Amino acid sequence: MSRNTVLAATASALLVASASNASLLASANFASYADGALVGQNGWVQYNTQSTNPIAVSGGRVTWAGNGNTASNHQDASLAFTSQVTQPVTGTTTLNFDILLSVANAGTSPSYFAALNQNTTTGTSGNFQNVRMVAQSSGAGFVFGTRLNGQSGYPFGYGNAVLNFGQTYALRAEINLVAGNANDFINLYVGSDFDNLSLYGNAGYGTGTVADISVGAMLLSQFSSATAFESSVSIASLSVSLVPTPGALALLGVAGLVATHRRR
Repeated sequence: MSRNTVLAATASALLVASASNASLLASANFASYADGALVGQNGWVQYNTQSTNPIAVSGGRVTWAGNGNTASNHQDASLAFTSQVTQPVTGTTTLNFDILLSVANAGTSPSYFAALNQNTTTGTSGNFQNVRMVAQSSGAGFVFGTRLNGQSGYPFGYGNAVLNFGQTYALRAEINLVAGNANDFINLYVGSDFDNLSLYGNAGYGTGTVADISVGAMLLSQFSSATAFESSVSIASLSVSLVPTPGALALLGVAGLVATHRRR
């Protein structure tokens, strides 16, 4: 076996190891849920006080129609992690936020349909929705976008290709929490499934500094406002996982190279 072949095999093995060794923080496969209200099933709770148009499961998916440019918010639901994930003191903590979904329509202004809640709790005090996932119309279709910090003034990053309404996509936000202030970033991936993802876009901080984010729950949002169209989405599953550090995986790769060399 040539050295290049070994290196290629090692790189592939690292990617597989990264996915297979990821530690789930929260997950929901709606195919295993009963039809009816989402809140009350498998740990999902209502976030905040809006209770109109309860989020519901039907036929293995959570779907809502969107309600146009109105200022009427509807029920949001969250699923807490076992513990809150905060900024690392050194190095990088990487999370994968994975959503399998289709989008029926989207408006010209971004509005988020899913996010990561700052805390594990449902109260609003000291809480915020970071890693906001949005859909925005573009040409005959739409683009996915995201932003790292939910506070106003921090830009959305959008994908580089127009996607089709009604088609199911695997969407991954690879969230990189980097030690130090205001240097975190998201790589956004899209594909037909989670085994066939391509880099689609990215997002990070703009100018200035702000307290770095921490996350403690997944959130499904029916947020709308006078300037933000609520997207119509159908979600089959979503999850958040903690990815092993690249350094630990690299050691596995080095060990493999050493073992191969010794066999030769």
